[in-house]
Amino acid sequence: MDMPIVPARFVHHDQLARDVAKAIDKLGREVVRVNYGLGTDSTDEPSIFFRIVLTDSASREDKLADVTGRIASILSREIRPYENWGIVPYFSFRSKSEQAERNDPEWA
Repeated sequence: MDMPIVPARFVHHDQLARDVAKAIDKLGREVVRVNYGLGTDSTDEPSIFFRIVLTDSASREDKLADVTGRIASILSREIRPYENWGIVPYFSFRSKSEQAERNDPEWA
């Protein structure tokens, strides 16, 4: 069954924020901060873009794939962005020290 895509401008932002906050509480100590924004992806699909800052220890090469996969799974499972909101999720990760070096306000 095809799920209709709901344009991001029609998403109930307060409810989405509550759903995201609940999901963030389940992420664990490896996560320093999570920010997100709504928009469209390169194919004009309504999307949610997560910007996730990890602790430096969680960002180590030997842990990174497991940590990022687990975090993306939790956020997807808890929020169900496509199923509940009609928006495609995207996940970007940065270490705490990388964010400190770049000082990017969208990630702060």
